[in-house]
This record gives sequence, C-alpha cells and structure tokens, in this order.
Amino acid sequence: METNILRIAIVGMKRIFFLLIVSISISVYSQTNVVHISPQTVLPQNSVTYFLPKTELVVTVRVRKSIQRAGRFANYAKRLLEFDNTITSDKTSFVIDAIELTSNPVPDSTRQYAIEISPKSVAYKITTDIHGVILGVNMPSALQQAVRDTEYLSAKSMDTAIIFDYSVLSEDALGATTEEKMAEMAAKQILDIRESRMELLTGDTERGYDGASLQKVLDQLETTERKLTELFVGKTLIISEDRVFRVAPTTAVEDEVLFRFSSVVGVLDADDYAGSPVYISVKPVATKIVDTDTGKTKRFGIFYNNIAKADITISDIDKQWVDKVVVMPQFGQTAFLPAKIFDKPDTAVEFTEYGTIKSVR
Repeated sequence: METNILRIAIVGMKRIFFLLIVSISISVYSQTNVVHISPQTVLPQNSVTYFLPKTELVVTVRVRKSIQRAGRFANYAKRLLEFDNTITSDKTSFVIDAIELTSNPVPDSTRQYAIEISPKSVAYKITTDIHGVILGVNMPSALQQAVRDTEYLSAKSMDTAIIFDYSVLSEDALGATTEEKMAEMAAKQILDIRESRMELLTGDTERGYDGASLQKVLDQLETTERKLTELFVGKTLIISEDRVFRVAPTTAVEDEVLFRFSSVVGVLDADDYAGSPVYISVKPVATKIVDTDTGKTKRFGIFYNNIAKADITISDIDKQWVDKVVVMPQFGQTAFLPAKIFDKPDTAVEFTEYGTIKSVR
C-alpha cells in the first residue's frame, strides 16, 4: 500500500516538474521571440528588425595625372635658345602614388533578424543606425552612437585646361609675318630680360631702386620670362585624382582582379583589358561561420557577431601596395545572448561597429 502511494507521489511530482518546465518554456517563448529572416520566414505579427554588420573594404587609389602641352615655338627651342627637355607633343600620363585601404560597416543581408514586441522583455527596444544595423538594446538616448557611415570623396574636379599667355609678346613679335620670325622675336625678348636682370642685380643701371621696388621689378621680369619660355618648352599640369572601389567579400579571395591600370589611360575597371591588373586577396584568419540558427535556439536570444579578421593584400606585378589585417565579422561566428537577461527592465547592451558586444549592463 505504502509502495503504491509512493509511486503515485513520484508520478505526480514528475507531472508537476514537467508542467513547470513547459510553463517556463512557454514564458520564455512569449517574452523574447527572435527569428532569422529568410525568404520563407513568417514574421511575428508585431516585431522590429535589425541587421548584423559585415565589413565593406574601401580601396582608394590615389593617382598622379600629368598633362603636358607643347608650346607654339617648340620646334625652335633648341636652335634659338639651346633649351633641352622640350615638350614636343601633347601627352597625358598617369602614375599610382598610393593605394589606401579602410573599412566601413554595412548591413549583412544574410543576417537579418526580427524581434517580437513583448511587454515582458526589453529585447525589442533596440537602436539601429540609418541602415538598420544594430547599435544597442535598451540603451539610453545619451549613449546612442552616431550614424556609422563614412563618406569617401574623390579629389575635387578642377580646370585642367592649359593656356599659354601670348599677351607678354612684344609688338614686333605679334606683328611678325611668319611663325619663325615670331619665335625669333620672342627669343630676343627672353635674352633682353636676362640682360636687364643682370644689370639690376649688379647695379649697372642709370635708375636707382630701393629694396622693395627692386624686388617688384625682378618679380615682374621673372614672370614675363617664364611665360615666354613656356611658348618654347611647353607646360605641364600635375593633378591628383582618387578612384574608390568598395567590396564586401563573404568568402576567401585569392588574387582577384580589383581594377586595372594604364599609364596612358589611368585607373580602369577590372574587365577593361586596356590596363594591367591590380589584385586583391582576402584570407580569413578566423574560423568559418558556424550556423547557430538551428533548432529552438533561434527563438531565444539577441544574435550578435563574434570577432573575426582577415588579411588583405593588394598588389600588382611589381609591388605590394597593401598588407593589412582587418576585422571582418562575415568570416566569424554568429552567437546569441540568452533571452532571460532581457527579462530585467534595466538590462542594456551596447554593440561595437562590427556587431560584437561592447558592454552589458
């Protein structure tokens, strides 16, 4: 008899324990329901969504552009003035000065989540940037981070026209009937200016100048000589141009063409074979992504990124321009914070720009 009573008591306790477990499970489910959004996902009726970030690589190619224009009297530069290194034809050339690598967090479309709004949990009280990337949970407004988005600007456009100044030519040169005669008159002006400068510097002149006046006259002579000389040797304009490439790889990359470069045309797209290739390699230095969005765990917690890094190299056939380790969460694991921590109304979580945990309070 006593044995039967004991058995009944044990069975009853097991049922109570089972019902308690079910009750707790239902309570947790009702308080914090988080689902990974996919094309087949049925979202909770009332929910908020967020993305985890991935790293976008921003490659800035800084190019020095040289524009050369031949002067009108280039054919007479050697004979009349013994000028060497004269520009004899118009030409534009390009040289890469630097390649810089920075990074920028952007939404990872494969890691979007929906949190059901529940009065019994603070998990849905999230803050995001303008792109929907999670910044924190239940964070006071004073602690909210600014929008994390970097704007990359190329060099401002400028007037690249090269203009020669013919106003410095004498009346005799302007009135010349042939190109050769005009060049001879311009060359004579240059020689006269050099002679006048020497007389001023040696004091071998009838007119006296004070220090400031003398310097002003010398500056005017130098400017006039430079403009006349340009008519013989030509002019060169050097400008700096930036070209920006953005990539967000999710798998390892080995020597993939990022862009092409030509000393004649400049920076080209990867599929433009007019230039030589510049390669990028992305080698993860962390474990591959482990899918934690399986089974029941997907409903119980706020998902976040574990830290992961990749070694980035950018090179061409002659030089390695970049070798840098960058934080890239798309190569790491996705984990989740247990739902129960959000049952407390004062729980607050702050995330880094990479979607990793910065603090839990």
